[in-house]
Amino acid sequence: MRRLQSRILVLVLGFSAPALADEESTPVEASAEPNAVTTEPAAGPVQPFIPPGVDYPGIVDLGPRMSLYIDHTYEYANDLSTFWWVQGRGNNYRVALGGLYAFGSLRVHAEVPLQYTQLAIDSLMGNAPTDADRIKAALSLGDVITDAAYYSDLPSDAMPTHVGLGLRVRWPTHTTRYQFGLVNGGTIEFGFPYYLHLSPAAILSTSYGPVFLVVNQGVLAMLAKDIDLGGVLAKIPNMYFWESHVTAGLAATNWLAFTLEVLSAVQLNHVEMTNAMAPPGPDQTRVFTTRAVFFNPGATLDLGRYRLALAARLGLPGNSTRDFGVFTFSGTHAFLARLSYLF
Repeated sequence: MRRLQSRILVLVLGFSAPALADEESTPVEASAEPNAVTTEPAAGPVQPFIPPGVDYPGIVDLGPRMSLYIDHTYEYANDLSTFWWVQGRGNNYRVALGGLYAFGSLRVHAEVPLQYTQLAIDSLMGNAPTDADRIKAALSLGDVITDAAYYSDLPSDAMPTHVGLGLRVRWPTHTTRYQFGLVNGGTIEFGFPYYLHLSPAAILSTSYGPVFLVVNQGVLAMLAKDIDLGGVLAKIPNMYFWESHVTAGLAATNWLAFTLEVLSAVQLNHVEMTNAMAPPGPDQTRVFTTRAVFFNPGATLDLGRYRLALAARLGLPGNSTRDFGVFTFSGTHAFLARLSYLF
């Protein structure tokens, strides 16, 4: 019986072997799309570097990812005579804490600054300060800045491109105030004018190999609040600008990038600022038609999860650059160092 069972098993295996061989050699039908991607590509940064913005107005970018940062800015203006009531110079030392958070295609950013502002005053409302009060400094909260940008990516293998809309708001939260004694025996107390800044903009970010480009084009609305100067109400006009940021960058390596930003601001409205204390004449009223241009070179260095950014803002000579720097409390020249932690 055992011999019979063995012979039957051998016969079964003999007949089934060819069938098994045919089954193993049958080619699997190739997919019509062997490289088909079943999931949509996730929207992400076009380039790994954010152009470092210097204080305000800084460029709004789509950002690489979430980050926290601390930065220090030194900025100065050698002529404060944009406002008729003050003649002198100003220096500002600014430290800011900020962060960028990502919600899908939405980027949200906030920054809170502290500043130490030093004024060297030659005259206030036509009166010279006492020698002891010619130079005054104040430590204060600066203007809080928030902005948000929403973007979508344009499909392109050669040049990945993102487009979006952004809104930057600078809130008038500063607490900077001064009191000066005058040689005529009087005193004058004043603070920096309060402006609410609203800046909607269209955003473009694209790259080709190591070269990348970030562009902001939009309107800057500066909504003012009148101030009291020694009992005299000084009317501060609203101002509107076309604000343009164009930044070209080169990622020299995967940890080092260089950028150059051209910032320009062209005033859109006609503004007259009248000196009610001045005698009648051509100097009583100033008409502002600001067309300011700044060049902002920068460098970004990645050190693991830390990022070091260095940048400068260099204004072209002229009254327009001076006036825009004074209006925005950001000076005509500035230098920034920022340390970020990337998540």
